[in-house]
Amino acid sequence: MTTQNFGSSLAVSFFLTVLIFITGMLLNYYFDFFRIGQIEDVLVHHEIDTAAYRIEQDFVEETGGSYCIAMDRRIDDLKKEIRRVGSDLASYSSFSWFKKKDYDYLKRKYFLLQIKFYAVLKELSSKCDTPYVPILFFYKIDDVVSERQGFVLEDLSKEYSQVAVLALDKDYEDEPLVKLLVMKYNITTAPSIIIDAVKKEGYTYTGELNATIRNLLRRVDHYAIEKNFRYVPDAAGIEVVNWAQALLADVEKNISEFAKGDILLAVGRVTGNNSMICDSLSYFDAAESFSSGSELAVIYETSASVGCGRNRRAFLRAAADVWGAQNKTWRSMLYKQLADGRNPELKIIPADIAPKRSASHLKFSKVEIGSTRIRISENARVVTQVDRVTRDWLGRQLNQSPFGPNILNVMSERLKYNESDLQLDINWHEGGRIRNILSYINITVLPATSTLAVEKEGRWYASDESGVFRFEVPLDKVMYPTTRFLRDDLAVLVDTHGVNMLVDQAISEKADVVLSDCDHPGKVAAAEYLSNNGIQVICYPDKYVYLAIGHNLKLVGSPPFNWKDGMLTVGDRPVSITTKDRIVVVNATSLPYAIWYYQTPTLYFETISKVVPLNITYFTMTDYDPNDQQSNATKLAERINATILATRVYTKKDYDAVKFWLLGDAKRKAILFHSASYPAGMMLFNQFPNQTSFDDPNPVFR
Repeated sequence: MTTQNFGSSLAVSFFLTVLIFITGMLLNYYFDFFRIGQIEDVLVHHEIDTAAYRIEQDFVEETGGSYCIAMDRRIDDLKKEIRRVGSDLASYSSFSWFKKKDYDYLKRKYFLLQIKFYAVLKELSSKCDTPYVPILFFYKIDDVVSERQGFVLEDLSKEYSQVAVLALDKDYEDEPLVKLLVMKYNITTAPSIIIDAVKKEGYTYTGELNATIRNLLRRVDHYAIEKNFRYVPDAAGIEVVNWAQALLADVEKNISEFAKGDILLAVGRVTGNNSMICDSLSYFDAAESFSSGSELAVIYETSASVGCGRNRRAFLRAAADVWGAQNKTWRSMLYKQLADGRNPELKIIPADIAPKRSASHLKFSKVEIGSTRIRISENARVVTQVDRVTRDWLGRQLNQSPFGPNILNVMSERLKYNESDLQLDINWHEGGRIRNILSYINITVLPATSTLAVEKEGRWYASDESGVFRFEVPLDKVMYPTTRFLRDDLAVLVDTHGVNMLVDQAISEKADVVLSDCDHPGKVAAAEYLSNNGIQVICYPDKYVYLAIGHNLKLVGSPPFNWKDGMLTVGDRPVSITTKDRIVVVNATSLPYAIWYYQTPTLYFETISKVVPLNITYFTMTDYDPNDQQSNATKLAERINATILATRVYTKKDYDAVKFWLLGDAKRKAILFHSASYPAGMMLFNQFPNQTSFDDPNPVFR
């Protein structure tokens, strides 16, 4: 080849090379626009879909539709859009020569959209029955391990429709929100995964991720997961292992399927055994065919609450149907709203009560206590609580449904006392007093269960018969391990305990009498509500009955029984006290546990002494039996020639001391507070009908 031809060929080659290079650059420039346009289109579409979700949420809440159902359909599309944009950005950016700033802008926008999508998934998962599992994946660019982890997560996202992977460059500096997440979770290495607030550093294998995802999708006892079900056992000094073993032994016995379910649920919660919690559902399933009414509703509420992979929406609707059939329209509608993912507007109007004082210009020198009486007629309808009547979960008696049929006559005392000291012919607590009434006359006993309660600003309130939440419930009664939580702030109280939990059922069942307890202000407020609705209330624990003084309620606290002329009367033990009488009134410190019930006489007499100037000497209990403190109180009464002793009688030593004092003079009177729940108190009432009285909220001043 000649030099001239070689030069010509070289020139042609150079020209073609330059032409190809320029063409490539022009094509890359063109494709940059095309690629960016494609990514922008998807981002805009995703942004519109996310905004549409917000608008749809507001719209359905106004019109009564279900945004949960709509979003279930929308989520998969949003996932695909997020995944496509991430893939396109990763591949296109490596080939871009001219549009690096545009790609960086789109990358930042992509990260922001992912974070918004993450918030949407968290919100949807908490409000709707479908659990979603958003996974935050922090990767490093050009890192082989991060790339491998990304492929694994992408496969899982495709396999599980409820899993969404949100990938974030851990070293990305241009978006403060990404940096904030890196700081929040202390991301120092890549890859790192955040799943259910748990950090997994380094490469995480498919098997481990699969197990975690399946557990999250199964979602065990979701709304109760943060509740402290050891609150009551720990406060009462119960040894949990023995308690659990004794209850589980009952599962092997011939007891109701419902009871077996509650045993597993209670033990599982207290011991933190999720498998046991889920296993409880099989027993509730078995009980379904034998149940109706409120019990059937509780079964459906249990599945909706406990979950374990069950369709929450379907069980809420099933419970709604049961309540609707019982004319509980407000509760049926509430459950339907929950099933649709809406936020029901709950009406909370806390009820309170305080003693009423007589006009200040009136001067009184005498008060009559104990003239209030409640008559229980044949076939009366008596609504009572579940706890300490048909069941006693703390005392390891959970071997029947809340409705009975058996009425308990002794609770946790059976675990501490010798049988000879239990005095089971007299019986204990509310169940014992129900049995006493049945020994006189026939009544219809209606244990009230499945009370709905809602939390507001750290306080819980039970509903009235129309769905207004009025009556405060103390936390320890909400934290029973048989309580079902339909939301973090919405509970179904199965083992009811106190007048405050019985209002709905008492009015719905047209009760003649409610027999329960009043050791909380919310319970006395409920007693006032019932009395104003024509229902008589008998309270055995009565610490706060004094709040009803001056309200003229059909209410008695810790009363005796009187059987006369074929009529059973509760109360009716009048005692007159003048300003000349010397009175010893027992008080107590706040510790040890439950000693505070000895404060009841003082709360009562401090209130009435504001109306009539009584001659009172107070004696403070500091413990139950050391140095026989009740004897010291009676010795004080004897030393100052007191004719009235206001005290609590709980133990055998209490009984012996007060009995000895009463026997010393027939003119002496004992007004017993918080005593009729126990055999010791009932024995004094029975043995000294003319020298004993009770906590009467309707004292008569003269």
